Amino acid sequence: MWSGCLVIQLSSFEKDALKELFNIGIGRAAEALAEMVNDEVLLSVPELEVLPSQEAVALLSRHVVGQVAAIRQQFKGPFCGSALLIYPETKSLELVRTLLGGAISLESLTELEQESLLEVGNVILNACLGSFANIMHLELDFYLPEYMKLQSEALLNLTPQNGPSYALEEDRVIFLIVDFVTGAHNPLKNSIKGYVVLLLDAEAVEKLKQMIGQMLPSI
Repeated sequence: MWSGCLVIQLSSFEKDALKELFNIGIGRAAEALAEMVNDEVLLSVPELEVLPSQEAVALLSRHVVGQVAAIRQQFKGPFCGSALLIYPETKSLELVRTLLGGAISLESLTELEQESLLEVGNVILNACLGSFANIMHLELDFYLPEYMKLQSEALLNLTPQNGPSYALEEDRVIFLIVDFVTGAHNPLKNSIKGYVVLLLDAEAVEKLKQMIGQMLPSI
């Protein structure tokens, strides 16, 4: 049983190794997203933080306030967790317009929002988690992505509805792994900022730390 006071720290080398892993996934996601929007997609170098849940909520709240649209992808394997793709509500409709192109009515955008964001979430989250699992030589089982709209402060308190029965309690550790912008080189054209958040419990992070330690000599 993990105690509530347990804090797992990653060294700068371990964090750099994680950044490299997710950079690969983000690059693949950019290529896939570019095909979807038929335009160039730019993704920034991932910013990675490893935080206890309360600190992660505070950090996320500084970036995203109010209602958000989110896609959650749950997974299980050597460890269990959830990955979230998050957009402020005002930006989610912009993303749908980018995907569909052309002049589309607000009513039509709203109707297509869930389907379009699920498609984007599936591409981005699977690219990140897939490359992560491949490089770490893990077998992960993925559940169907879920679409949700809720207040930003509630995002990191989600419990699985139909996936693995792990508990993410106060000792859980949150990875906020990337803050990115999609769009063409022209910053005025379809520049949309979103966030990917990876939720793992303390035991999972300890396993991850061990795996990274085994990999470091080859990175």
